[in-house]
Amino acid sequence: MKQAILAGCLLILALTGISTNMNAQTKKYPSLNHMALYVVDLDKSTAFYRDIIGLEPMEEPFKDGRHSWFKVGAHSQVHIISGAASATTHDKNTHLCFSVPSMKEFLAVLQAHHVAWEDWPGKAGAVNKRVDGVQQIYLRDPDGYWLEINDDKY
Repeated sequence: MKQAILAGCLLILALTGISTNMNAQTKKYPSLNHMALYVVDLDKSTAFYRDIIGLEPMEEPFKDGRHSWFKVGAHSQVHIISGAASATTHDKNTHLCFSVPSMKEFLAVLQAHHVAWEDWPGKAGAVNKRVDGVQQIYLRDPDGYWLEINDDKY
């Protein structure tokens, strides 16, 4: 009898379009669509984000030679836009953060490309651990934007 009642309730839910997915009934929140970085040299920045950081290039709709787009998630992107007059200084507290599967392998890429990095306090070539055990480093892109790279497994 209980199974028949449960089946009937599920049928009513299905017919009325009410979701049985508990996640669909939680509060919605905004998701990150894209970040745009204004850069001096598009080719240099594109190579950096593709070859050093390892972002996946994607087709960009403008096709004007002023943009490079990279996929960084199912529905998230980084847009590189040329036209900045000069690189600017940024505080380390303002940074983009990317998680990598292996800090050791990522550091090997940085070393192979002679890219400098530091830990949060600023010690060159050092890696620090956050209080939750995640390893992290900081480096600058060609335009001075700070990037945090960590091995968070989320």
